[in-house]
Amino acid sequence: MSSLRLRSYNTRCLVAALCYVVALPSAAASTPHPVPTDNPHCVKLYHGACNEALGAWLPGFGDAAEAWRHGHATTIQQRDGFVYENEKPASPRFLGFQGPDDGTFFVYGNAGPPKGHVVYDALHRVAFYQQGCCSWNEVVAASNTSHPPLLVVARDLSGLHTVRGIHLGMRPAEVTRIYGASSLLTVPGRAGVTMLAYTTWKPLASGQSVGEAFGGTCGQFENLYFRADRLILIQLGNGC
Repeated sequence: MSSLRLRSYNTRCLVAALCYVVALPSAAASTPHPVPTDNPHCVKLYHGACNEALGAWLPGFGDAAEAWRHGHATTIQQRDGFVYENEKPASPRFLGFQGPDDGTFFVYGNAGPPKGHVVYDALHRVAFYQQGCCSWNEVVAASNTSHPPLLVVARDLSGLHTVRGIHLGMRPAEVTRIYGASSLLTVPGRAGVTMLAYTTWKPLASGQSVGEAFGGTCGQFENLYFRADRLILIQLGNGC
């Protein structure tokens, strides 16, 4: 998915929090192999890219805006984004939207539907993907993942990091030295997992709607998840 397409998602609608869905040495083909799916509507539009199993496999911990909604996210001023294949965004405004555009294209679900690109490092068991739909977009890197349910584009992700210097395997104290002080939060339903939650949006005031809080500005949620004191997943949720 091109950066222009990603930008178009976020110039027409509200930001990510409004409609988040709670939802190897050589490169493989850039399109998933056609497999049986229980979503014929998706297949009609996107053919072999539709894969419910791949959508269910994508590692994550849910809505990027959840900690912010409950007043637990620390407000910061700087966005962040991944440095992938030595590429950086041309404009700071779109920092954070950049994912593996050279990865396997996938589509799943009915609403939208969600679609994006994914690459996988089988040696280091790291997944890196971008997905978006309508008014939301997120880019995620995750370690210790299972193999995807089908062959996807393979990349060496051992050096994957963000513009601000965040990478998988860091300790919470190393992250807070970069992003600033924040409290470790428990993750409901995820035993042994904690998180640091940051956002460039202001806190949601009592009685204030999500749209009013965003005020039409572009912003980002930066969620960092830890297990055994090590960073296992980086989630950047973006919108305008």
